[in-house]
Amino acid sequence: MSVKPRDFYHTQDKLLLAWRYSSSRGPINNESFSAISLQLDEIARSLTSKDPAFQTYIVLVNQKRSMLEQALKHTYSEEAPVSELKNAQKHWVEVSLSSSGMGFFSETLAEDDSYIEIDLTLDSVGVDITMNANVLECRRSADSENPGYWIRTRFSKDQEQNVDHLIAHVTKRQIAKLERRAELHADDEENQSSI
Repeated sequence: MSVKPRDFYHTQDKLLLAWRYSSSRGPINNESFSAISLQLDEIARSLTSKDPAFQTYIVLVNQKRSMLEQALKHTYSEEAPVSELKNAQKHWVEVSLSSSGMGFFSETLAEDDSYIEIDLTLDSVGVDITMNANVLECRRSADSENPGYWIRTRFSKDQEQNVDHLIAHVTKRQIAKLERRAELHADDEENQSSI
């Protein structure tokens, strides 16, 4: 039986949060992309065949690659409109937070497999951060009095500094929770001994 290890840095919390669709899926390494294109060009030039269908195939593959390159340049050169970034108002939201991702309540539907940016205020460490994440699942809230959606995300890689802030926040929340439990336990023992 396989057991999924629990993320040690995990807590239920309420945070100031706003989210929006990401303007891109993340940066493309242009040097790697160009290197692959050059290799494809070299291979295409070295391939010789008297079969006209094979030559047509090579031409079509090159045309498709060129179209994809143009589409990617267009996609990644566009920036999110400034108004879209400014209009994302933070609200207090119930969250399930860990170092690898988070779930949170939203009044707005998020498309599965989309990329989003999540603005968070981590009040315990006094930091505002923006996390890039992939939407794993978005399901309608079961609470009829609080209509909306529960969005489950996984954070994108290469956000070490922000993840460090998250871990510090979660750790402080866990310590506070343990201290409250210890105080309640001490109060219970004191009450029982006085009976």
